[in-house]
Amino acid sequence: MLEMNSKSIRFLSRMGSRGVLGQAVLDMAEAGKNFFAVSADLGEASGFERLIAKYPHKFVNTGIAEQNLIGIPAGLAADGTPVIATTWAMFASLRCTDQLRNFMGYMQRNIKLVGMDSGMSQTRSSYSHCNPPDIAVLRAVPGLTILSPCDGQETYKAIWAAMEFSGPVYIRLTGDLLAPIIHKEDFGEYRIGKAIEIKEGGDVAVIGCGSVLAEVLKAADLLEEAGISCAVMDMHTIKPLDTEMLDTLTSYKLVATVEEHSVIGGLGSAVAEHLSQKKNAPPVLRLGASDVFPQSGSYAYGLQQYGLTAPQLAESIQAKFKE
Repeated sequence: MLEMNSKSIRFLSRMGSRGVLGQAVLDMAEAGKNFFAVSADLGEASGFERLIAKYPHKFVNTGIAEQNLIGIPAGLAADGTPVIATTWAMFASLRCTDQLRNFMGYMQRNIKLVGMDSGMSQTRSSYSHCNPPDIAVLRAVPGLTILSPCDGQETYKAIWAAMEFSGPVYIRLTGDLLAPIIHKEDFGEYRIGKAIEIKEGGDVAVIGCGSVLAEVLKAADLLEEAGISCAVMDMHTIKPLDTEMLDTLTSYKLVATVEEHSVIGGLGSAVAEHLSQKKNAPPVLRLGASDVFPQSGSYAYGLQQYGLTAPQLAESIQAKFKE
């Protein structure tokens, strides 16, 4: 396992989320971990080239047959062996939903399904690949853990944690070709279900997940200039949600959630569902993709369409805070 320092953090950032995936899986093989890796004809895109070359017995290619991407791992995991399966997030969450519900939900097979290029990453490919409702669909599957790491370091640690966790996991990868550096230093152990406070503040608590946290931190700086103090929380686990952390937010005047996902059914919905049961909970502002399909363009353009750039986020949060 990589030792986290300034050099390795920069190294992982340059690899992008899919490159980090490949590095983590290779390092697990080098460490002698028992597992299989399965891809729906995306071994190279998943960063598995070195794994395939050095450990071919660990890799299975199902071809362009995403439903088999769940069925075959279900067999490989019958004895509890962890299996990491990868495809584009849109296909992982929607094309495989029936198989995922049966094998990962009901049968609780030890499959770690990685949805690559989720959020706005595939805006250039338009609606067929971009902004899948993966959180909304999959958090309704009983017994499924959902992770949404924000940068290279967290992605690397999340993959290791998922593979050591006993049970089905969906890992949602977001971001452009380069991964942002959110955690500039080693944040220590990655704990499934435990959020990380990135920035302290007293007026607004902003809860985010995935690579868009880079924009959230910039927005927090803009809000500080406007006299609004923002705490920023990295909610890297969508399910199970860190409700203990949410219960500490009663002193804030506003809670804002930010995600590269529809505002319907995602992180914001999960946070609002929990806080709605609490007395004296602050109002919740959910920021994410509106209920429309995106237009084709760059990753940055995808964020801009949905108001997820730093200036847009700061403007939305400031307007709500002043109501």
